[in-house]
Amino acid sequence: MAQYPTIPAGTTLTAGLLMSMLPQHARKPASTPRASTIVVAPDPDLQLPVAANADYLFQFYLRISGDPAADMDIKVSVPSGATGSYTVTGRLAGASTADSDPRTSTRIAFNVETQFSTPSTAAAQGNHGAGRLTTGANAGTLSIDWAQTVSNATATVMEGDSWLFLQRLA
Repeated sequence: MAQYPTIPAGTTLTAGLLMSMLPQHARKPASTPRASTIVVAPDPDLQLPVAANADYLFQFYLRISGDPAADMDIKVSVPSGATGSYTVTGRLAGASTADSDPRTSTRIAFNVETQFSTPSTAAAQGNHGAGRLTTGANAGTLSIDWAQTVSNATATVMEGDSWLFLQRLA
């Protein structure tokens, strides 16, 4: 079993070395509404730094709400040259009721927008995702980006308590 980081005997334990062993996480302390926009942009809270030439596992849980006519485009953005993919389990775009809509588990490439349903302004819909990321020569940011699928004056909302978790493997 691989372990990150590899620590040879006699290595001085520094704060930086110890911190590199810990997983990273980001949690939304409050909801972020976006109205009348279809331009996907990073969520202000759901972003984590990634190193160059590294392997990661990540998970996220997104609580979303909004007018069913607007829905939400979600994209996981990574640095240029990174490889991998992720899977999201959530309601398909265009679904209109929270209790009876079909769910999907979809394998998605990075930096590709995928549409998910916002079946209600009153009750948040949960979407869970997980994936593997291998960065190339570029360090940067792993971020959850989003906007409305169809521009609507009623805000689409990334709810508070949504989160992103990242564990470095190598």
